[in-house]
Amino acid sequence: MPYIPAPDGLTKNIEDVYHSGNVYANFVPIALWQDGAATATAAAITAYIANPQFAADQMLGEETEGNTDEAAVDARTAELIKQGVITQEQVTAGSQAGNNAKQADTAPGVVNNGSTATVTISADTDNIVLYVSPAAPAGTGKTYKVKDVTKQPGVVFPYDVASIAPQNGTTVEVVVQNLANLVKNCFDPIKKKYPDAFMTCSFRAKGVGSSTSQHPFGMACDIQYSQASKAEYFVRAQWVRDNIAYDQFILEYKTTGTGKPWHHISFNAAGNKGQVLTFMNDKNCKGPGVTGLYDLSNA
Repeated sequence: MPYIPAPDGLTKNIEDVYHSGNVYANFVPIALWQDGAATATAAAITAYIANPQFAADQMLGEETEGNTDEAAVDARTAELIKQGVITQEQVTAGSQAGNNAKQADTAPGVVNNGSTATVTISADTDNIVLYVSPAAPAGTGKTYKVKDVTKQPGVVFPYDVASIAPQNGTTVEVVVQNLANLVKNCFDPIKKKYPDAFMTCSFRAKGVGSSTSQHPFGMACDIQYSQASKAEYFVRAQWVRDNIAYDQFILEYKTTGTGKPWHHISFNAAGNKGQVLTFMNDKNCKGPGVTGLYDLSNA
């Protein structure tokens, strides 16, 4: 991916307008960038990748995120501590967060089955159009292709649908349809409300993260916001809970890696549960099965 390191505080959106295929500086492809709509999403993605804690976030997010088996999460966390990826102090800092939440909102999630997106499959998987959003104010006016939600610089953690979908025990067609439904019903409406929203990942390889994860089928994505404070994730989560069609929605916090929260959201065309949870360091902050939103920004 062509990118330039950017500081965490960068507030301008920079988008690649040209990149070389074979010219590098310090192993980074040379690229040209221009100011965008000041949503800072592209800058946030490049800053995330350039962050020294990126490797830790990648290992944590891909290997424990979304796993409801707490014993498995504990075992993997212990292994990562042993490897020096994270520290025991970081994990301990979040262990009592659920008992010390700044505020709680236990209102139930909204069950909304949304609608199915229409997709035309082609051999060029990366360039398949998932969804064309209506122009503002009805939508964002964006055209989403498979590569926009699975490859850098559109996401932080990239995976190739064409090669990995069969390895996941599914098909390209199934994954693409699920991604289209996810974008239409979840991500684009969130992006319309919060233009600084960006995906850290959507589709993943099976075996990365929870064994019951919806990521390997293109049914889930993780979202961060380039201009939101840690405390704002709770407020935005309340809006998502009440206004978006979803199967599972998780407000996720961590005291490891970069320490930045995110929103995990999934869509199931077979029927949405409307489940709402809050996690800290990849475990339910109030115990297995407890629903609701909890502001853990003070952890």
